Amino acid sequence: MKLIYLISILFLIIINYRSVVNSIEIFKDINIIYDHLKNDIKEILEDAFTVVNHVEYFIETVNGNGYPCEHHSVITDDGYILGVFRIPYSYNNNNNNNNKTRQPILLQHGLLDSSITWIVNNANQSLPFILSDMGYDVWMGNNRGNTYSINHTRLDVKSREFWEFSFDDMGWYDLPSMVDYMIQVTGVQEIGYVGHSEGTMQAWISYSEIKGFDKKVPIYIGLGPVGNVSHITNVALKTMATYRIDDLFRIFGTKQFLPSPKLLRGLFISFCIDCPLCCEDVVEWLCGPHKGAFNQSRMPFVSGNEPGGTSLRNMVHFTQLVNSKQFQHYDYGIIGNLLHYGHEKPPLINVENIPPTVKIALFSGTKDELADTVDVKQLVSLLPPETLLSWDIIENYAHLDYVWAIDANVLVYPKIINYFNSFFNQSQS
Repeated sequence: MKLIYLISILFLIIINYRSVVNSIEIFKDINIIYDHLKNDIKEILEDAFTVVNHVEYFIETVNGNGYPCEHHSVITDDGYILGVFRIPYSYNNNNNNNNKTRQPILLQHGLLDSSITWIVNNANQSLPFILSDMGYDVWMGNNRGNTYSINHTRLDVKSREFWEFSFDDMGWYDLPSMVDYMIQVTGVQEIGYVGHSEGTMQAWISYSEIKGFDKKVPIYIGLGPVGNVSHITNVALKTMATYRIDDLFRIFGTKQFLPSPKLLRGLFISFCIDCPLCCEDVVEWLCGPHKGAFNQSRMPFVSGNEPGGTSLRNMVHFTQLVNSKQFQHYDYGIIGNLLHYGHEKPPLINVENIPPTVKIALFSGTKDELADTVDVKQLVSLLPPETLLSWDIIENYAHLDYVWAIDANVLVYPKIINYFNSFFNQSQS
């Protein structure tokens, strides 16, 4: 695990620098790392054998903000066991007694992320806590292969088979399974949904290809919505697509891409305190830097819990989108495609097939390197006109700002709450 993570970090740091002059900065990062290791070697060795219980840590973080928290295990139809967190009610609302039925809302994270992304900031700046204070039953999902969802009913997590998945499977299995579980537990037949980044991609698949999903999730908020990535400017994914870095990881026998630090968590947090800029390079390299207002004091928390990790195949799928300039299912090659799809090429993900009864509100940013406004415009043009509530473009917002910026509670979240309030008040009347 340590070898995989260190290889990933070093690779990201090196190719993040675009010129020979800037490459000199690598040595400054390496010297800082070396000095830190040299001065604290004893403490590091002790930390290396301390396994962090991520579930307990998540619950303690939510509790520390003054909210109750539950952990649930959701089993998908293909056997993956997903960790899902729930804030059932808020102590800050006098109407929120424990026995009251509330409207469930599911929040779904983005690429290489986890549910931790929703609780990075203080309670009054974080969407789950704000929704809870407004009387909603808040659930935070985790896709297969991230920190909270590395488990299976029959597959060994160290096996190659466990890691043979991409966001296709998250749309076909993970999201529908989490929704069905929420309906079963709460007894409420309609779920509100907020997806960020990859959370929007799997939603497009669920809505367009899973029969009846639209009836269960009739309203969908997309933050940094991703479809066709023809105009992507993110250096990481473009570099990976150009140089096929998946081959590098296969040489090391790696199936998992950027796993959460786990054993190195204590070291990484301490390292981020010493060198926050180095830390930000690693965390933000794949999603682009955050441009909105950010609480820098939270970076050690972010870096101690990010990235959430995913499979190598999932990253390859993203690079395929970059190269093909199509929003399509995973490309197995001609023979593999014939076996999986019955065609030589992978099928497109057709968002125009989303039922017109679904109501969709989208938020994108002018500095978003993954969800470029040109690509989002093309995505919007394909949606059935009846579905679109609005498309808000936020000035100077980048891909992480919808969940990390401390002004999202002013620029984004009030609109989300208004959409939910309006929709569910109408649907219950």
